[in-house]
Amino acid sequence: MSDKKIKKKLVDFIEKCIEKYIDEHLVDLKRKMLNLDGFKSDEEYRNLQYQYTQIKDERENLQGNISKLSKEKFNLEQKQKSLEENLETVNEEKYKLEQKNYDLIIDNTKLREEKRQIEKKLNECEKNLNKANRKIDSMQQEIDEAQKQKNKLDYFSNGYGEIDSMFKIYQQLNEDIRDELQGIFGNANTPIIFFCNALQENHLDNFWDYISNKINSGKIDNNIEKKLCKLFDFCFDMVNSSQQKPRYKRLQIQEGFDFDNTYMIKTAYSNQLGTVKEVKLAGYVYTLTNNVVRRSLVQVESED
Repeated sequence: MSDKKIKKKLVDFIEKCIEKYIDEHLVDLKRKMLNLDGFKSDEEYRNLQYQYTQIKDERENLQGNISKLSKEKFNLEQKQKSLEENLETVNEEKYKLEQKNYDLIIDNTKLREEKRQIEKKLNECEKNLNKANRKIDSMQQEIDEAQKQKNKLDYFSNGYGEIDSMFKIYQQLNEDIRDELQGIFGNANTPIIFFCNALQENHLDNFWDYISNKINSGKIDNNIEKKLCKLFDFCFDMVNSSQQKPRYKRLQIQEGFDFDNTYMIKTAYSNQLGTVKEVKLAGYVYTLTNNVVRRSLVQVESED
């Protein structure tokens, strides 16, 4: 190796040693160079060096804390950013919900108005329906009445022969009896007038009572009695025929039956005890209830 290179290498080594010495003894050199009042004692120097070490450690700790706090700050800033983004999303959802709620309120208001209009129309329809039902009921009554009249006319048309026959029987009654029956048959001087009065339901009970009284009085003969009973049977059938359903039915009592006060009454000249010898005038009951309207008038005779 040449002297020049050796010299250069030696210089570099000396410089490194000087740098190392200066670095290791920097505090001591500063103390000596800055100590204008003279050198500090070794004890003071050690105290300063100790304080320097503490301050240096504290500085490192502070730098570590600063790094940690910076990292926490960064994390918090990230969280804050995320929360702000979430808040923005929530605010958007809130706005959408508020808008939807507003739309629902408007729709609900419209529905309430539509409901009110529908209820109003429904009330009008119910009123019209009730009015129509009343009109239908009224028309049905007119139809029923017309049907009754038609039935009467049909019967009159189809059964005029029987009407004429009954009218002739009525005419065969003596004048006194016909006068007594004017309250029931009126001035029955034609078959039609006779027929119209025979249809009157409110005449039926009075006619039965009249015949019963005549039989009990003993003032009419058997021929007149039979004619009156035949006329009653005709009136009874006519009243039932004028109804949609038969209103009455006759009591079925036969000769030989024991007397029963529930369904029978005795003639004035009957025996006190005995069985039914003859049914003079059959009674009748209401079809639906079987309640007795008139009991049968019977002749009771003892078996002795």
